[in-house]
Amino acid sequence: MLLRHFAPFRQGATLVVGAFVALSVLSLAPTMVEAASYSVRLEAGPQTGYRFSSTGTILGRKTVTLAAPATATADSRSSVPNQAGTYFRITAGQFAGYRVRESLIAHVPGKAGEVTWNPTRTITFGAGRYLGYTFDSAADLATTRRGSSSTPFTATASRRAIIDGRPYVLMSSGSWTGYWMPIASAGSTSAQPISCSMPAKVGPGSAATYTRVATTDPQIALTFDMGGRMTPAVAILERLIIDRVCATIFPTGDAASTTEGHAVMALIKAHPELFEIGNHTQNHCNLRDGGVGAACPADLPTDAQIQAELLDADAVFNSLVGKAGVPYWRPPYGAHDARVRAAAAAIGYTKTLMWDIDTIDWKPTVDGGPTAGSMITKVTTNARTGSIVLMHLGGYHTFDALPAIVSRLRAAGLQPSTISALLRAG
Repeated sequence: MLLRHFAPFRQGATLVVGAFVALSVLSLAPTMVEAASYSVRLEAGPQTGYRFSSTGTILGRKTVTLAAPATATADSRSSVPNQAGTYFRITAGQFAGYRVRESLIAHVPGKAGEVTWNPTRTITFGAGRYLGYTFDSAADLATTRRGSSSTPFTATASRRAIIDGRPYVLMSSGSWTGYWMPIASAGSTSAQPISCSMPAKVGPGSAATYTRVATTDPQIALTFDMGGRMTPAVAILERLIIDRVCATIFPTGDAASTTEGHAVMALIKAHPELFEIGNHTQNHCNLRDGGVGAACPADLPTDAQIQAELLDADAVFNSLVGKAGVPYWRPPYGAHDARVRAAAAAIGYTKTLMWDIDTIDWKPTVDGGPTAGSMITKVTTNARTGSIVLMHLGGYHTFDALPAIVSRLRAAGLQPSTISALLRAG
């Protein structure tokens, strides 16, 4: 099994994209790369292999659902006649004799298929928000730069590569020079914008509790609690950043105050185009029943103690991110009642956020918790418009489940987004 986490990266600058000199668009020829051997990472979840005729007709297919990521050996990486994309020819294991299409969920870790363009190629940008990346020598994420434009424009690129299964071009003109920009496919000449939305939070308004948001807009909220186990919180945030996934994070003040918590909060602060925060209290106490933890009231918490749990966490969030969680909060253990909600609402926390899909990713597999594969099945099978998915930044297999969750949701027409996006749409 191959596990590849992103290295912690340095924060880049924010920019507003200016004008670029337009050049003629040149077509991209299909890439054909052959090597003696490739080590292919197959992400958890459903994987499909194909057998093709010499003309590209599908002669057979095989689908296997992987409980965890696996490594397969391939003897070629090449295009297939009359088929889109690039395929690995697998030589051993469950897919021996089949070809698996290169993608976010089946790829060579690091760079593959890098080509240099001389002359450079023209890349088109539509109006929208963009996120560019730099990578270190190991092809791990190094820095990011975000920007937006209200009008279309063009810029040039000098290289193209597949990095961890995602197609990029290396920009060589304008404000994006030196950054790798995602494109929709290896043959595309269009930069891929951030497709999820990050609207302002809704106002406090009247008190309401949500397990799902009633909306016809085709999006769901991916939410991540942060408290207790903190591994691999930073790697999960970086995975969301590189896949341009908008999400709502519910930290506890105690977890945010740890060394790794500081790193997570720094990423949240650096990427307001992707992340918003809610409040998961200071000490993760059971505010309905009392007990659970030395820092928690042993008896039924008073209204003042309930409010202090939220306000103390806000003080931490303000110091690290510059904003509070208001009006979104998530009761620890999902424990709440009318009295707890009224105490929270009295200090502005009027939106109590629960969930309709619980991955239970905080529980190890040996204790009955999910595998990455079962998490993927649970989320993608049950997700519907307006769903709220509960995950944890310290989830045991959350990092491994995310590639297939994100790609399958998007393929099904459900955009992973934020609580604010759902509430605005509803």
